[in-house]
Amino acid sequence: IKGTVDATAEFTKEKGSSFADPEIVGPLLATATATNEGLIYYVPDYEPLLMGTIFSNVAYGVGWLQAEAKQAELDGNYDKVEKLNARSGILFARALFYAKRLLRLRDSGFDDAMHGGVDVFSRWVDDNFYTKEDAEPLLTAALGYLVAMIESEEGLAAAVDLPYARYMIERSIELDPELNGGQGYMMIGVIECTMPAAVGGRPHVGLKLMEKAAAIDHRTNHGILVAEAERCAVALQDREMFTRLLMEVIEAGDVEKYRLPNKLARHDAERL
Repeated sequence: IKGTVDATAEFTKEKGSSFADPEIVGPLLATATATNEGLIYYVPDYEPLLMGTIFSNVAYGVGWLQAEAKQAELDGNYDKVEKLNARSGILFARALFYAKRLLRLRDSGFDDAMHGGVDVFSRWVDDNFYTKEDAEPLLTAALGYLVAMIESEEGLAAAVDLPYARYMIERSIELDPELNGGQGYMMIGVIECTMPAAVGGRPHVGLKLMEKAAAIDHRTNHGILVAEAERCAVALQDREMFTRLLMEVIEAGDVEKYRLPNKLARHDAERL
């Protein structure tokens, strides 16, 4: 069982980047999600499997279902949008469920720390995640919290947990700032650019963080550029920046390291 678990988690972790066709990878990722859920029945406390399961739920929900929902909205097919959002919401709820399980595995005091407020939780995170290797599970757990605010049935309740998710991301950046090509910086950038300024959002700060993330891999991770356009340029009402970033993605050449995610980013850029 462990061999199967490791092989499935490794495929999920690598995001199928060796494949260039989303139509091939989509069904594979959906299968990996179902397989992970089944394997967890036998090894419920195996951290690599939990991480792979969180990622597969998020990746399929965002990269495929949400992308299809956005296209359906452009096409005026709102019944389809509603169905796709409901499907992705189920996946995001599962991601949050497994994120909490992953955190509880680190220390049984997780729930008490959450109930104690952000300061107590921050100390708990520092005590339990303190090496470079701890950055990835921490960032993965935070991702589970963030996507739950999109379409999950727990979205409203999950929004209350935003400060907790943010601290997990910030701690992961402290431990490994270049993890996943600066994903932590991008996630904080999205938060800053998505929240209205009236309730604390700081799009200019978010833009700087996005640019910092993009620079880590010399602007070859195109998903960051699309997020920067969709979130920060829109928040700043900067049409020139919006167009420039999207055209940079559309006109970019192949990058083997990010082949599949960049193809998904290109689809998003063309749609936007």
